Amino acid sequence: MALSDQLAKLSEQTKSLEDSARAAEQRDKEWVAKREGEVKASLERSRAEAEAQVQADADDVAKGWHKLQRSVSDDFDSLREKAGKRHAEHQAKRADRAADRAEDDAEDAIAFAIYSLEQAEYYVLAAAQARLDAVDAELNAEVKAAE
Repeated sequence: MALSDQLAKLSEQTKSLEDSARAAEQRDKEWVAKREGEVKASLERSRAEAEAQVQADADDVAKGWHKLQRSVSDDFDSLREKAGKRHAEHQAKRADRAADRAEDDAEDAIAFAIYSLEQAEYYVLAAAQARLDAVDAELNAEVKAAE
């Protein structure tokens, strides 16, 4: 997923959190309960996607490492003759791998931020639900006390 796509998803998730907090303030119990279920499902999907991305990244690193080892083994004899050229190529590949890792880290950080926002939204909704339950319990207690 491109960084711009992840940032757009992060923006959408932030907006969703704002909407949930606003609804929780208005004490819309039915909406909060419905949204809490939706957020739980979304949180699970995000966790599964993050785990899949981590596994894919680990596989890519392992493949890259294996490819590098094979390349070094195959080219060892010619390496001495072409040391200057190979050194420059190695530096370029190293910089490219570092850039790839940095991009992967950025994608992972954004995915984690999205996951964190979803988790925050879930806890905002859970707190709102608990507050609504407390208000209901207080009202019930007052009604029973008045009887």
